[in-house]
Amino acid sequence: MLKKILIGVVILAIVAVASMVMMVGYANKIKGSNEKMLTSKNASPKKALIIFQPSLSDVTSLMANSIAKGLNDEGYEVTLNYPEKDLKYDISKYSIVVFGSPNYGGKPLTVVTDYMSKIKDFSSKKIIVFSTGADASKKDELEIMEKSLNSTKPYKKVKFLSSSKKESESKAYNLGKELSKE
Repeated sequence: MLKKILIGVVILAIVAVASMVMMVGYANKIKGSNEKMLTSKNASPKKALIIFQPSLSDVTSLMANSIAKGLNDEGYEVTLNYPEKDLKYDISKYSIVVFGSPNYGGKPLTVVTDYMSKIKDFSSKKIIVFSTGADASKKDELEIMEKSLNSTKPYKKVKFLSSSKKESESKAYNLGKELSKE
């Protein structure tokens, strides 16, 4: 009887690991262009770019859009998109560049970090990296994202908790507003 229970537990563990690997694999795929632009009422607005990979729960999309709304409400023209295989944007046109990734297993998605590492010059840009996840005490993914910036130090590194969406959404919106003033 104990042997059957042990075999059942092992099979269950294998299924759980396989499911997690498949979910992360799906989340880590290039989704293609999903460009969204928030235009400004200003004649010559400053520009911000937000590149993020959506999470399976869509919390990362919510945070990216909340940051964008905060920036836009302060007069910025904001472009949001998913990371793509090739660099689509001329970074020199943006004063703020934000990268966001969900956190799975303590790591950001490689589709985001690979995109970040392709950019060679972040001169005079405010670079912000953010992650979403359930564990507030672990922020290893932010360090991994920073390493993908080719020796550039991010202006801010922020972790948003998926367990408190409303609070995180407000924090993201306020971050966007703060970035426009600093």
